Amino acid sequence: MNKRTRPLFYYFGNWCLRLVFRVILRVEMRGLENTPRAGALIVAISHSSFIDPLIAGAYLPRDLTPMAKIEAFSWPVIGWIIKWYGAFPVRRGEVDLSAFKNSLRVLQGGGALVIAPEGHRSETGKLQRGREGAIMLSLRTGAPILPVAVWGGKALWKNLARLRRTEIKFFVGQPVIPTNPQPTRAQIAAMSDGLMLRIAEMMPAELHGYYAGQSRSASDGLADFQAKEAAR
Repeated sequence: MNKRTRPLFYYFGNWCLRLVFRVILRVEMRGLENTPRAGALIVAISHSSFIDPLIAGAYLPRDLTPMAKIEAFSWPVIGWIIKWYGAFPVRRGEVDLSAFKNSLRVLQGGGALVIAPEGHRSETGKLQRGREGAIMLSLRTGAPILPVAVWGGKALWKNLARLRRTEIKFFVGQPVIPTNPQPTRAQIAAMSDGLMLRIAEMMPAELHGYYAGQSRSASDGLADFQAKEAAR
């Protein structure tokens, strides 16, 4: 039996989520086997619906520590649930040093962190340009980054009103890691774009958004983590 590393409510909450999801969703999952089962890990997800990080927590075979916007912690009931689930707050749209330190603490303790590189939900469902936080955290801690593409959740409320199940795609790519320990700011930005392009490759072309028409470069500064580990 795997050792429990999160609050008890985390496991109860995920059990409840899987029960509810079985009724209201139809989730197609691919690549769960790509998830490293131990060690520090950054789970980088696309983000177009509130349900995206919940699906990651419910189905990825790792205990995860999520972030949640700081405003949500003051909401009645929901704020308590978020705290019991073990999330920590992040201030969106600004450099949040407290959230960065909490993220470092999780990773340095060998935990898995969920992060949305886009910073906030996409209103259109299409990918926005990724920010550099996931790359910075990986450079600081040596944690690999697991790219995850999830979409379909924007139709949830409409489908619930019609008593229909919502089709969700949840695709997990190969973990990657930066190859340059001392990159320039431009190289960090290129690595962030490279990460987002890996996410885009798993999604339909019409959802590529900012990355539409772009191709991943072999020199984007990211390497396959599993291949790097095997070479040691």
